[in-house]
Amino acid sequence: MKHFLTLALFYLISFSTFSQSHKEVITKEVNVYFNNMTTQNFDGVLDYMYPKIFDMAPRAQMKLGMEQMFNAKDMRIEFLANDITKISDKMEVDDIAYAAVFYDSKMKMTFLTEDNQTQEDKKGFLMFMKSTMQTQFGEDNVTDDLDTMSLIIKMSATMYAINDPQYQGWKFLGNDDALKMLVDKIVPETVRTQLLNN
Repeated sequence: MKHFLTLALFYLISFSTFSQSHKEVITKEVNVYFNNMTTQNFDGVLDYMYPKIFDMAPRAQMKLGMEQMFNAKDMRIEFLANDITKISDKMEVDDIAYAAVFYDSKMKMTFLTEDNQTQEDKKGFLMFMKSTMQTQFGEDNVTDDLDTMSLIIKMSATMYAINDPQYQGWKFLGNDDALKMLVDKIVPETVRTQLLNN
């Protein structure tokens, strides 16, 4: 009986360590990915994206889209913070491991084309943009700064971490409306349902 309890305890500890290890590795890799986003290292961001997405949206095209979004003449976008709030348990389907990463993000949008406008026009434009962003992200998640003509947007988001034997290490795939069709083709429905409700 004592031997059985020792063996059971060993397996319990081993299982606990095993289940934690994927979370530790993902945390480390996600933080590098987030740092690449913050510093606008687009090649670094794309290196961490799950490569199968490039079969549907070519890498060069995605990089160009990022450059245009972050370096637009009329608006500057910056990520101020990205903080992991939870990593789900791991799930395997057809030798591919999946986990969901839940995180909070803070982004700053600065509008650059309003410099020559009157203070009243600037305020009107900023309030219009604030209202538009509040519709998308929620009233309490958008604050304005008239002095810098910027909005601070807070959001909670998820992405999938995918460890596919075809590629090295964990790769990531955003779970947002813009990528929904691609995500649905890449991540099995059973995985999406279970991990997001984990």
